[in-house]
Amino acid sequence: MRRFSRADRLSEEIIKYVATIIRDDMRDPRLEGMISFTRAEVSKDLKYATLHVSVFGDEKKKNDAFTALSRGAGFIRGRLAEKMRVRVLPEIRFKLDDSIEHGAKIAKLLKKAEEDYDNNNEDENENIPE
Repeated sequence: MRRFSRADRLSEEIIKYVATIIRDDMRDPRLEGMISFTRAEVSKDLKYATLHVSVFGDEKKKNDAFTALSRGAGFIRGRLAEKMRVRVLPEIRFKLDDSIEHGAKIAKLLKKAEEDYDNNNEDENENIPE
């Protein structure tokens, strides 16, 4: 029995190749910095692939990188066609994903809450007579 569908396997390959294409072949200055793909969703009929992209930086940098990726989708798809051996290559779409930043924000809040808790417990322990 198969563990993964063809769409799942194709999505992993697409992420791997698109990351390489962006790093090695695209010369757009808007794509400088930390760009990562959190996941890819390939439709069951294998015609469309939505890549969720996370960009580290402010809103302007995110929007610039997203615009560069969206406009370069045809170029990326062409390079993918050269690298992948599939009968029909999915149309590439990008979607901005802020899950990494959201996770970092939550981790920061949890750390602050832990520090506050530790500080409050230290104050209470100082008032206890020995």
